[in-house]
Amino acid sequence: MSYKYISHNYRNHTSAGNKAKSDVEQIMLEEGFRNIGLTRTEHSSKGAHFMFNLMGIAKATTGLRKGDILFLQYPLKKYFTYICKIAHIRGAKVVALIHDLGSFRRKALSVEKELRRLSNADYIIATNKVMAKHLHDIGLDRPMGSLDAWDYLTVTDPIPQRVINGEIRIAYAGSLNERKNAFLWKWGNVIRDYVVDIYGFGFRMDQVEKPEKFFDHGFVDAENLIAGMTSDYGLVWDGRSIDSCEGDFGSYLALNTPHKVSLYLRSRLPLIIWSGAAMADFVKTNGIGIIVDNLDDINDRVKAVTPEEYTDMRRNVDRVAADIAAGHYFRKAVRQAIKHIENESKNPQPQ
Repeated sequence: MSYKYISHNYRNHTSAGNKAKSDVEQIMLEEGFRNIGLTRTEHSSKGAHFMFNLMGIAKATTGLRKGDILFLQYPLKKYFTYICKIAHIRGAKVVALIHDLGSFRRKALSVEKELRRLSNADYIIATNKVMAKHLHDIGLDRPMGSLDAWDYLTVTDPIPQRVINGEIRIAYAGSLNERKNAFLWKWGNVIRDYVVDIYGFGFRMDQVEKPEKFFDHGFVDAENLIAGMTSDYGLVWDGRSIDSCEGDFGSYLALNTPHKVSLYLRSRLPLIIWSGAAMADFVKTNGIGIIVDNLDDINDRVKAVTPEEYTDMRRNVDRVAADIAAGHYFRKAVRQAIKHIENESKNPQPQ
Protein backbone atom coordinates (compact mmCIF):
# COMPACT_ATOMS: atom_id res chain seq x y z
CA MET A 1 0.00 0.00 0.00
CA SER A 2 1.08 3.58 -0.70
CA TYR A 3 0.31 6.32 1.83
CA LYS A 4 -0.59 9.74 0.47
CA TYR A 5 -1.84 13.17 1.55
CA ILE A 6 -2.71 16.52 0.02
CA SER A 7 -0.78 19.60 1.13
CA HIS A 8 -2.39 23.03 1.27
CA ASN A 9 -1.67 26.72 1.27
CA TYR A 10 -1.67 28.23 4.77
CA ARG A 11 -2.51 31.90 5.03
CA ASN A 12 -0.37 32.15 8.16
CA HIS A 13 1.22 29.98 10.82
CA THR A 14 0.14 32.06 13.80
CA SER A 15 -3.24 30.35 14.22
CA ALA A 16 -3.50 27.13 16.18
CA GLY A 17 -5.37 25.37 13.38
CA ASN A 18 -2.73 26.11 10.74
CA LYS A 19 0.10 25.14 13.09
CA ALA A 20 -1.57 21.83 13.90
CA LYS A 21 -2.19 21.01 10.23
CA SER A 22 1.30 21.90 9.05
CA ASP A 23 2.82 19.85 11.90
CA VAL A 24 0.71 16.87 10.83
CA GLU A 25 1.99 17.29 7.26
CA GLN A 26 5.58 17.33 8.48
CA ILE A 27 5.08 14.15 10.51
CA MET A 28 3.46 12.44 7.52
CA LEU A 29 6.52 13.24 5.41
CA GLU A 30 8.72 11.72 8.10
CA GLU A 31 6.48 8.64 8.16
CA GLY A 32 6.94 8.10 4.42
CA PHE A 33 3.68 9.60 3.14
CA ARG A 34 3.78 11.23 -0.31
CA ASN A 35 2.18 14.58 -1.05
CA ILE A 36 0.04 14.28 -4.20
CA GLY A 37 -1.09 17.91 -4.10
CA LEU A 38 1.02 20.98 -4.78
CA THR A 39 4.00 21.89 -2.62
CA ARG A 40 2.95 23.49 0.65
CA THR A 41 3.03 27.29 0.52
CA GLU A 42 1.99 30.30 2.58
CA HIS A 43 0.01 33.05 0.84
CA SER A 44 -2.01 35.54 2.89
CA SER A 45 -4.18 36.58 -0.08
CA LYS A 46 -7.65 35.02 -0.05
CA GLY A 47 -7.59 34.65 -3.83
CA ALA A 48 -4.19 32.94 -3.90
CA HIS A 49 -5.20 30.74 -0.97
CA PHE A 50 -8.36 29.59 -2.77
CA MET A 51 -6.67 28.99 -6.13
CA PHE A 52 -3.70 27.12 -4.68
CA ASN A 53 -5.90 24.74 -2.71
CA LEU A 54 -8.25 24.19 -5.66
CA MET A 55 -5.36 23.37 -7.99
CA GLY A 56 -3.80 21.12 -5.36
CA ILE A 57 -7.00 19.12 -5.00
CA ALA A 58 -7.40 18.85 -8.77
CA LYS A 59 -3.83 17.54 -9.09
CA ALA A 60 -4.31 15.12 -6.20
CA THR A 61 -7.31 13.39 -7.76
CA THR A 62 -5.06 12.22 -10.63
CA GLY A 63 -2.48 10.77 -8.25
CA LEU A 64 -4.61 8.12 -6.56
CA ARG A 65 -4.21 4.42 -7.31
CA LYS A 66 -5.86 1.19 -6.23
CA GLY A 67 -4.64 0.13 -2.80
CA ASP A 68 -3.57 3.64 -1.72
CA ILE A 69 -4.43 5.07 1.67
CA LEU A 70 -5.24 8.76 1.40
CA PHE A 71 -4.98 10.84 4.55
CA LEU A 72 -7.20 13.94 4.83
CA GLN A 73 -7.36 16.63 7.50
CA TYR A 74 -10.98 17.46 8.29
CA PRO A 75 -12.74 19.81 7.73
CA LEU A 76 -11.96 20.30 4.05
CA LYS A 77 -15.23 22.11 3.43
CA LYS A 78 -16.97 21.28 0.15
CA TYR A 79 -14.03 19.26 -1.18
CA PHE A 80 -14.08 16.50 1.43
CA THR A 81 -16.95 14.44 0.00
CA TYR A 82 -15.69 14.92 -3.56
CA ILE A 83 -12.17 13.72 -2.76
CA CYS A 84 -13.45 10.71 -0.83
CA LYS A 85 -15.67 9.66 -3.73
CA ILE A 86 -12.82 10.01 -6.26
CA ALA A 87 -10.54 8.00 -3.96
CA HIS A 88 -13.08 5.18 -3.74
CA ILE A 89 -13.62 5.17 -7.50
CA ARG A 90 -9.85 4.77 -7.88
CA GLY A 91 -9.81 1.93 -5.33
CA ALA A 92 -8.16 3.90 -2.51
CA LYS A 93 -9.12 4.12 1.16
CA VAL A 94 -9.49 7.36 3.14
CA VAL A 95 -8.40 8.17 6.69
CA ALA A 96 -9.68 11.48 8.12
CA LEU A 97 -8.20 13.32 11.11
CA ILE A 98 -10.76 15.64 12.71
CA HIS A 99 -9.51 19.08 13.69
CA ASP A 100 -12.90 20.67 14.20
CA LEU A 101 -16.59 19.75 14.14
CA GLY A 102 -18.47 22.46 12.27
CA SER A 103 -21.83 21.28 13.60
CA PHE A 104 -20.87 21.77 17.24
CA ARG A 105 -19.06 25.05 17.86
CA ARG A 106 -19.53 27.17 14.76
CA LYS A 107 -22.91 25.65 13.75
CA ALA A 108 -21.65 25.88 10.17
CA LEU A 109 -23.66 22.81 9.16
CA SER A 110 -26.22 20.47 10.68
CA VAL A 111 -25.26 17.38 12.67
CA GLU A 112 -26.89 15.21 10.00
CA LYS A 113 -24.92 16.82 7.20
CA GLU A 114 -21.64 16.51 9.10
CA LEU A 115 -22.27 12.82 9.81
CA ARG A 116 -23.03 12.21 6.14
CA ARG A 117 -19.83 14.01 5.19
CA LEU A 118 -17.65 12.11 7.67
CA SER A 119 -19.19 8.77 6.68
CA ASN A 120 -17.40 9.07 3.33
CA ALA A 121 -14.12 8.24 5.10
CA ASP A 122 -13.10 4.64 5.78
CA TYR A 123 -11.49 5.41 9.13
CA ILE A 124 -11.78 8.41 11.48
CA ILE A 125 -9.19 9.75 13.92
CA ALA A 126 -11.09 11.83 16.49
CA THR A 127 -9.16 14.34 18.55
CA ASN A 128 -9.79 12.35 21.74
CA LYS A 129 -11.72 9.36 23.07
CA VAL A 130 -14.63 11.52 24.29
CA MET A 131 -15.17 12.91 20.79
CA ALA A 132 -14.92 9.40 19.31
CA LYS A 133 -17.62 8.14 21.69
CA HIS A 134 -19.80 11.17 20.96
CA LEU A 135 -19.60 10.55 17.21
CA HIS A 136 -20.45 6.88 17.63
CA ASP A 137 -23.35 7.74 19.94
CA ILE A 138 -24.91 10.17 17.46
CA GLY A 139 -24.68 7.69 14.61
CA LEU A 140 -21.30 7.75 12.87
CA ASP A 141 -20.80 4.12 11.92
CA ARG A 142 -17.13 4.10 11.00
CA PRO A 143 -14.00 2.52 12.55
CA MET A 144 -12.49 5.13 14.81
CA GLY A 145 -9.35 5.91 16.78
CA SER A 146 -8.25 8.96 18.76
CA LEU A 147 -5.33 11.36 18.76
CA ASP A 148 -5.46 12.27 22.48
CA ALA A 149 -3.14 15.31 22.20
CA TRP A 150 -1.86 17.51 19.39
CA ASP A 151 1.80 17.19 18.64
CA TYR A 152 3.78 20.44 18.61
CA LEU A 153 6.95 20.64 16.52
CA THR A 154 9.34 23.50 17.35
CA VAL A 155 12.95 24.48 16.83
CA THR A 156 13.01 26.13 20.25
CA ASP A 157 13.55 24.67 23.69
CA PRO A 158 11.87 26.16 26.75
CA ILE A 159 13.80 27.99 29.46
CA PRO A 160 15.13 26.03 32.46
CA GLN A 161 12.57 25.12 35.08
CA ARG A 162 11.28 28.03 37.13
CA VAL A 163 10.95 27.33 40.85
CA ILE A 164 7.91 28.86 42.57
CA ASN A 165 9.30 30.94 45.41
CA GLY A 166 6.78 33.72 45.61
CA GLU A 167 3.96 34.99 43.43
CA ILE A 168 2.20 32.27 41.40
CA ARG A 169 1.72 33.13 37.73
CA ILE A 170 -0.90 31.55 35.45
CA ALA A 171 -0.69 31.96 31.67
CA TYR A 172 -3.63 32.29 29.31
CA ALA A 173 -2.80 32.29 25.59
CA GLY A 174 -4.96 32.42 22.49
CA SER A 175 -7.25 34.52 20.38
CA LEU A 176 -8.79 36.92 22.88
CA ASN A 177 -12.24 38.38 22.30
CA GLU A 178 -15.48 38.63 24.23
CA ARG A 179 -17.31 36.27 21.88
CA LYS A 180 -14.94 33.39 22.67
CA ASN A 181 -13.43 34.37 26.02
CA ALA A 182 -15.89 36.65 27.81
CA PHE A 183 -14.83 35.08 31.12
CA LEU A 184 -11.55 37.05 30.92
CA TRP A 185 -13.41 40.29 31.54
CA LYS A 186 -14.85 38.87 34.80
CA TRP A 187 -12.00 36.66 35.98
CA GLY A 188 -10.33 39.36 38.09
CA ASN A 189 -13.21 39.26 40.58
CA VAL A 190 -12.13 35.80 41.80
CA ILE A 191 -8.34 36.15 41.59
CA ARG A 192 -6.69 36.28 45.01
CA ASP A 193 -3.57 34.15 45.26
CA TYR A 194 -1.97 34.49 41.82
CA VAL A 195 -1.55 36.81 38.85
CA VAL A 196 -2.26 36.18 35.17
CA ASP A 197 0.01 36.46 32.12
CA ILE A 198 -2.07 37.17 29.00
CA TYR A 199 -0.71 36.34 25.53
CA GLY A 200 -2.63 37.22 22.37
CA PHE A 201 -4.54 39.86 20.42
CA GLY A 202 -7.64 41.62 21.69
CA PHE A 203 -7.19 41.90 25.46
CA ARG A 204 -8.24 45.27 26.94
CA MET A 205 -6.79 46.11 30.34
CA ASP A 206 -9.13 49.08 30.65
CA GLN A 207 -12.20 46.84 30.41
CA VAL A 208 -11.43 43.95 32.78
CA GLU A 209 -12.24 43.63 36.45
CA LYS A 210 -9.17 44.07 38.70
CA PRO A 211 -6.66 44.93 35.92
CA GLU A 212 -3.85 44.97 38.48
CA LYS A 213 -4.07 41.14 38.49
CA PHE A 214 -3.16 40.91 34.79
CA PHE A 215 0.00 41.37 32.76
CA ASP A 216 -0.79 41.86 29.07
CA HIS A 217 2.13 40.63 26.95
CA GLY A 218 0.29 41.08 23.63
CA PHE A 219 0.85 38.68 20.77
CA VAL A 220 4.03 36.60 21.05
CA ASP A 221 4.80 34.06 18.33
CA ALA A 222 4.90 30.45 19.49
CA GLU A 223 8.66 29.95 19.23
CA ASN A 224 9.40 33.00 21.39
CA LEU A 225 6.61 32.13 23.78
CA ILE A 226 8.03 28.65 24.34
CA ALA A 227 11.56 30.04 24.68
CA GLY A 228 10.60 32.70 27.22
CA MET A 229 7.56 31.47 29.16
CA THR A 230 8.00 32.24 32.88
CA SER A 231 4.51 31.34 34.16
CA ASP A 232 3.88 28.44 36.52
CA TYR A 233 0.67 27.03 35.00
CA GLY A 234 -1.33 27.32 31.77
CA LEU A 235 -5.11 27.73 31.96
CA VAL A 236 -7.42 25.76 29.64
CA TRP A 237 -10.79 27.54 29.79
CA ASP A 238 -13.20 29.07 27.27
CA GLY A 239 -16.61 30.69 27.19
CA ARG A 240 -18.52 33.43 28.92
CA SER A 241 -18.61 32.26 32.55
CA ILE A 242 -16.15 31.99 35.45
CA ASP A 243 -18.33 29.27 37.01
CA SER A 244 -18.21 26.75 34.16
CA CYS A 245 -17.25 26.55 30.50
CA GLU A 246 -20.48 27.66 28.84
CA GLY A 247 -21.72 28.86 25.47
CA ASP A 248 -20.76 27.48 22.07
CA PHE A 249 -17.02 27.95 22.64
CA GLY A 250 -16.95 26.98 26.30
CA SER A 251 -19.04 23.82 26.01
CA TYR A 252 -16.93 22.71 23.02
CA LEU A 253 -14.15 21.92 25.52
CA ALA A 254 -16.28 18.95 26.57
CA LEU A 255 -15.45 17.38 23.17
CA ASN A 256 -12.41 19.14 21.80
CA THR A 257 -8.65 18.84 22.22
CA PRO A 258 -7.40 22.45 22.34
CA HIS A 259 -4.09 23.10 20.60
CA LYS A 260 -3.11 25.45 23.44
CA VAL A 261 -2.81 22.40 25.72
CA SER A 262 0.19 21.29 23.67
CA LEU A 263 1.59 24.83 23.54
CA TYR A 264 1.53 25.01 27.34
CA LEU A 265 3.03 21.55 27.75
CA ARG A 266 5.74 22.30 25.20
CA SER A 267 6.48 25.41 27.30
CA ARG A 268 6.90 23.11 30.35
CA LEU A 269 3.76 24.39 32.10
CA PRO A 270 1.47 22.16 34.17
CA LEU A 271 -2.17 22.73 33.25
CA ILE A 272 -5.21 24.06 35.07
CA ILE A 273 -8.25 22.68 33.24
CA TRP A 274 -12.04 22.62 33.59
CA SER A 275 -13.33 19.38 35.11
CA GLY A 276 -15.85 18.94 32.30
CA ALA A 277 -13.23 19.16 29.54
CA ALA A 278 -12.61 16.15 27.32
CA MET A 279 -8.91 16.41 28.19
CA ALA A 280 -9.42 16.45 31.96
CA ASP A 281 -8.87 12.69 32.14
CA PHE A 282 -5.67 13.00 30.09
CA VAL A 283 -4.40 15.60 32.55
CA LYS A 284 -5.31 13.44 35.56
CA THR A 285 -3.94 10.19 34.13
CA ASN A 286 -0.62 11.76 33.23
CA GLY A 287 -0.34 13.81 36.43
CA ILE A 288 0.29 17.03 34.52
CA GLY A 289 -1.93 19.55 36.23
CA ILE A 290 -4.91 20.60 38.31
CA ILE A 291 -8.60 20.03 37.55
CA VAL A 292 -11.10 22.66 38.71
CA ASP A 293 -14.89 23.08 38.54
CA ASN A 294 -14.74 26.88 38.37
CA LEU A 295 -12.17 29.66 38.32
CA ASP A 296 -12.65 30.49 41.99
CA ASP A 297 -11.33 27.00 42.82
CA ILE A 298 -7.92 27.94 41.45
CA ASN A 299 -6.98 30.00 44.52
CA ASP A 300 -7.17 27.15 47.03
CA ARG A 301 -5.87 24.53 44.60
CA VAL A 302 -2.64 26.30 43.67
CA LYS A 303 -1.96 27.26 47.28
CA ALA A 304 -2.32 23.62 48.34
CA VAL A 305 0.29 22.33 45.89
CA THR A 306 3.52 21.54 47.76
CA PRO A 307 6.94 22.13 46.18
CA GLU A 308 7.38 18.36 45.93
CA GLU A 309 4.02 17.95 44.16
CA TYR A 310 4.83 20.76 41.75
CA THR A 311 8.21 19.18 40.96
CA ASP A 312 6.43 15.89 40.21
CA MET A 313 3.97 17.67 37.91
CA ARG A 314 6.83 19.36 36.04
CA ARG A 315 8.61 16.03 35.66
CA ASN A 316 5.44 14.50 34.18
CA VAL A 317 4.98 17.53 31.92
CA ASP A 318 8.52 17.08 30.60
CA ARG A 319 7.75 13.45 29.73
CA VAL A 320 4.55 14.31 27.84
CA ALA A 321 6.18 17.36 26.21
CA ALA A 322 8.95 15.13 24.84
CA ASP A 323 6.29 12.95 23.18
CA ILE A 324 4.55 16.03 21.77
CA ALA A 325 7.81 17.39 20.38
CA ALA A 326 8.56 14.04 18.71
CA GLY A 327 5.16 13.73 17.01
CA HIS A 328 4.30 10.68 19.12
CA TYR A 329 0.54 11.13 19.27
CA PHE A 330 -0.13 11.47 15.57
CA ARG A 331 2.39 8.75 14.66
CA LYS A 332 0.64 6.34 17.00
CA ALA A 333 -2.87 7.23 15.76
CA VAL A 334 -2.02 7.05 12.06
CA ARG A 335 -0.18 3.73 12.46
CA GLN A 336 -3.26 2.29 14.16
CA ALA A 337 -5.41 3.55 11.28
CA ILE A 338 -3.12 2.00 8.66
CA LYS A 339 -3.00 -1.30 10.54
CA HIS A 340 -6.81 -1.40 10.69
CA ILE A 341 -7.24 -0.72 6.97
CA GLU A 342 -4.52 -3.17 5.96
CA ASN A 343 -6.07 -5.89 8.15
CA GLU A 344 -9.47 -5.19 6.59
CA SER A 345 -7.99 -5.49 3.11
CA LYS A 346 -6.49 -8.87 3.98
CA ASN A 347 -9.69 -10.06 5.66
CA PRO A 348 -12.61 -8.40 3.86
CA GLN A 349 -16.01 -8.62 5.56
CA PRO A 350 -18.72 -10.56 3.71
CA GLN A 351 -21.27 -8.32 1.99
